[in-house]
Amino acid sequence: MASKESIQTKADKALKHAVRDLIKARRVTNDTLVIWKNGKVVRVSARKLA
Repeated sequence: MASKESIQTKADKALKHAVRDLIKARRVTNDTLVIWKNGKVVRVSARKLA
């Protein structure tokens, strides 16, 4: 049976999953992440993100 989820919903879920996995991996290696915050590029510790 075909899924009724739109391609957009599937893409959003996949992106969220990928970001969650990246943050977990960066916590283990104690690397920083580069994010966009308040109109600026900012480096933050993965351990500071929820």
